Amino acid sequence: MKPLLVLLAVAGFSFAQTPAPSPTPEATPLQGSWRAVLPGGVYRVRLDRIQSVSTHEYTIEPLTRVTELTIETGGAVVTRFYYLEILTPQVPLGVGQSAMDLVKAKTEEAANKIAGDAAVWKKVSKIYPATTHAHTVEYRVPTKADIQRLMDSAEKAWSTNQGEEIKIE
Repeated sequence: MKPLLVLLAVAGFSFAQTPAPSPTPEATPLQGSWRAVLPGGVYRVRLDRIQSVSTHEYTIEPLTRVTELTIETGGAVVTRFYYLEILTPQVPLGVGQSAMDLVKAKTEEAANKIAGDAAVWKKVSKIYPATTHAHTVEYRVPTKADIQRLMDSAEKAWSTNQGEEIKIE
């Protein structure tokens, strides 16, 4: 009986000395993905699906400049984030340009007071079928700087393969 007690004691001691496995780090909810929370909705994409992240500017004649960020995933959906700005017509030789700029500023100010955040020009707007693109998700952001913030965040997440979230208000 004595050898059995010794054997059990040795076995118990050796089990007690076995280090417990170290806990595995918990996956973050954004691990492997990029998420943008925007005034018009939420966009999330797996980082391994992103094929390109690009920005560009173009003009919609006669008075609108668009700054756009496009994220291409190789799937059926292309995602675009854009900022629209109204261009002030340039008066020849600059004569009266300050008056033109003032009229633009006052017009925008009055329109914002009337419509506030519900203003149509603050949201994505499509005229079917002329301006719609099949399989395109679009988000409009409040400032041009927001496009750069989105670009920086998406590039960082994609190049480091670290999940990230950005909020645009």
